[in-house]
Amino acid sequence: MNTLPEHFDVFILGAGPAGLCAAIRLLDMGYVVGMIEQEQFPRPQIGESLSPGIHNIFEYLNAAHLLEDSTYIKNIPAKIIWESKEHSYDRPGPDNGGIVVDRSKLDQELLKFAVSKGLHLIQPAKLRQAIHSGNDWILEILNRSAGISIHSKIVLDARGRKGTLLNERLPIAPSAVAAWTHIDNAVVKESFIEAFAEGWLWGSPVSVNRYRIMAFTDPGTLKENSGSHLSGLMNKTALFAPFVNKIRNSSIETCLVSSFVALAPWDKQFVKIGEAAFTLDPLSSTGVEKAMRFSLQVAIAINTYLKDPQSEHPKNFYEEKLIESVVSHTNWTADYYRKAWPDCKTAAFWMKRASFQLDISKSKSDFTLKLEKVLNNDRPVFEKKQVGPIPVDYFLSRFWNEKIVVSPHVTFKAVYAIDHDCVVIRRAIIHPNLELPLVYLDQLELYSFLKDINGSAISNILDSLNRSMAMEKSKKMLVFLLSNRLLVPTR
Repeated sequence: MNTLPEHFDVFILGAGPAGLCAAIRLLDMGYVVGMIEQEQFPRPQIGESLSPGIHNIFEYLNAAHLLEDSTYIKNIPAKIIWESKEHSYDRPGPDNGGIVVDRSKLDQELLKFAVSKGLHLIQPAKLRQAIHSGNDWILEILNRSAGISIHSKIVLDARGRKGTLLNERLPIAPSAVAAWTHIDNAVVKESFIEAFAEGWLWGSPVSVNRYRIMAFTDPGTLKENSGSHLSGLMNKTALFAPFVNKIRNSSIETCLVSSFVALAPWDKQFVKIGEAAFTLDPLSSTGVEKAMRFSLQVAIAINTYLKDPQSEHPKNFYEEKLIESVVSHTNWTADYYRKAWPDCKTAAFWMKRASFQLDISKSKSDFTLKLEKVLNNDRPVFEKKQVGPIPVDYFLSRFWNEKIVVSPHVTFKAVYAIDHDCVVIRRAIIHPNLELPLVYLDQLELYSFLKDINGSAISNILDSLNRSMAMEKSKKMLVFLLSNRLLVPTR
C-alpha cells in the first residue's frame, strides 16, 4: 500500500457504485480522496440488472468501456403480466436499453479505475470510530490487525444499509422480503415479470449461464422453509410455474427489503450517500442508477463546501436533491402499486404500498420535517402532451413578422442550480406547461435571455441565439419556447 497522506479533503467509507462514483468525480476536481472497503474484491453482489440511464453516468465518468464486457447481457426482451391476472405482453429488448452485469466484476473494475485516477484505497479495512474535532474528522481505522488514524475535512458514508442503524432510519415504504435462487440456464433468453395477489416475481438471465428467480412479498408470509415458500409463490403464476421443478434442489436466499431515508443525512460534514442515505423500493430496478446519479450531485455539493465552508448552499442543495429523489420515487411507486394488481383494494400486499403514509412522529429531525412538508404538499397536475415532430421553419414562419414577448403566465423563482461544478442560486422559469422550474435550456440561462429579447422580432431573437449556438439549434430552442407558450406573439 502506498504511503497515505496525513490529511484528506474527502474520505469515503465503502467501495460500492455510489462511493466510487463520488470518488471519481472528486478526483477529477483535483481533491485528495481516500476510501476504505471492508470486503476483499471481487465479492458476490446482487443488483446486476441496471436501468438504461446507467450508460449516461458511465459515459460522464469516462468509464463507459467498463460496461462493454462481452459477458454482460444487453437488450433482454421481457414477458410481463401486470395490471391483469392473465394477459401478458412482450417488451422488446432493444427498446429497453438495460444491461445485466456481473456486479462482482463491475465493482472491482470500477474500483481499479478510481485507483488509477489517484484514489487512496485501504482494503480490507473497517471504521472503528469517527470523532469530529471541530474542523475535520478523525477516523480510527482497523486495517487487518493494524490501526490507522487519518484526518479528513469531509466523510462520505457509502456503506449501504450497513452504514445506517435502525434508529437512524425513517421508513418510506412498507418492508418486503426477497427470496431468490438460480437455475442453470442455456435456453431462456428473456426476462419474466409477473404480479400476483401476494406480491410479484422477477426472473432474468444473469452471468455464468444462470437464470435468477426472485420473489418480493410481505415478510409475514415467509414460512420457515424458504424453498417451499418460493415454490408456493411461483405455483400461483403463469410465467414461473413451469420452473418450479427446477428449483427443488436449489439453494434459496432471503433478505429483508426495506425502503428508508436517513434521519440526519448531512451531519457536521459526515454525509451519507447511496444506500446509506436512502433505499428505494425495488419495483423500478433503478437503485444503482439513482444512487450513482445522486452521488454526482453530492460531489457538486462537496466541491462547493470545500471552496466555501461557511456557505449554507451545499447542505441545503444536498438535502433538497435527496428529498426530490425520495418524494418522486415514493409517489411513483404508490401510483404503480395502485395499478399493478386488478384487485388492489382486496390484496393486502398491494394496498399497503398504494396507501402508505409517511409517519415521522417517532423520527423527527430537521431533515424529516422538510421531507414531510414536501411529501404532503399537493402534487401539481401536469399532463405532458404527446405531440409529433414540429416542422421548425414552417412553425417559425407563422410568427416571423410578429414581436414576441414573455408570456404573462411566466413567473420566476430563485432556485439552486449548478454552475462550473458549484451550487449557485439562479432564477428559474415557472409556467403551467413546465413540469419543473427551468433554469437552463441547453446550457442557455433562460432568465437573462428572456429579459434581453422581450419584445423583439423572430429574426432578432435568432440572431441573439446564433451568437452562442448553431442556427438549427437556435431555431429548435425558439420553437420549444413558442410551442410551450413561454414566449407569445403580441397580437
